[in-house]
Amino acid sequence: MKRPQINIADEHKRILADEFGVTYQTMRMVLMYVNNSPTAKAMRKRAKELLQQEADNVQLDEDDNQSK
Repeated sequence: MKRPQINIADEHKRILADEFGVTYQTMRMVLMYVNNSPTAKAMRKRAKELLQQEADNVQLDEDDNQSK
C-alpha cells in the first residue's frame, strides 16, 4: 500500500524547515509520513495551511469562468 504524502513547493519546504528548526531532509521525510511524532503532525498541519494560503492567492480570469 502506498504511503500518503504532501506535495509542496521546495520554497515551502524550506520555510517549514526554518520554522520548525529541522533540516530540509527531515521536512521531506515528515511530508512523506515517515515520521509521525506530535511535531511531525504539527509540521504537516502547517504545510496544509501554506497550501491553503497558496490556493487562496490564485486569481481566476472572470471571462474564462463565464464562458464555461
